[in-house]
Amino acid sequence: MSLLNKNELKEQQRINELQLKINREKQKLDKKLTRQKILLGSFMIDLLENNKVEGLGQYTADHLEGFLTREGDKELMKEVIKNLNRSLR
Repeated sequence: MSLLNKNELKEQQRINELQLKINREKQKLDKKLTRQKILLGSFMIDLLENNKVEGLGQYTADHLEGFLTREGDKELMKEVIKNLNRSLR
């Protein structure tokens, strides 16, 4: 025997359904934001690799490491910063 009556069970089921819907919408939003970041990053890489914006490479080389907060990210981007500095000489 359930401690909840029929109406309460229906309400709980509706709450569960809404929570699932919220989670699906959050996942869609997360995917959209990730895709936007990837596209923006690709755009910036093109600008940097082709020296399309004067001073952008130097600015990036000078400030990228300071922007990063996690050691793993700094290690990951170390080679990128090194290559930027090399290309600026």
